[in-house]
Amino acid sequence: MTTPAFKKIQETEAMNKIEEKTREQIATFLPEALNKALSSYQDFASGHNTGSQKTKTDDVPQDAKAFKDHHDACKVAIAHIQLLIKLAEWANLPDPGVGTHNDQIRMMMLMQEGKNTLEEDREQYGEEED
Repeated sequence: MTTPAFKKIQETEAMNKIEEKTREQIATFLPEALNKALSSYQDFASGHNTGSQKTKTDDVPQDAKAFKDHHDACKVAIAHIQLLIKLAEWANLPDPGVGTHNDQIRMMMLMQEGKNTLEEDREQYGEEED
């Protein structure tokens, strides 16, 4: 018969294994996800061609709806970057136990680039940090 204390220990060990596996999965996919989010945001916000959306840096949307739509899309992209950084911080990334030394350096650089992008956005638009 299993005692409640032993069962609790087993549950805790199982949760720790699940959390560690989740952290490893996050460490694997997050660098590319963050890189893609940053690149997409920077291209779109600066007005570079991003798929079917064609604008130019000097060609600010002329009507209020287009301007609002562009601004809202940028805000969504910033929120996405912010959530990816928070996820990385939750997972304690970069993790010396996951990936190579170069992977860890890349993750540190991407997180810093993301934080810089968030700060630049706050400075430009005066929005509060969450």
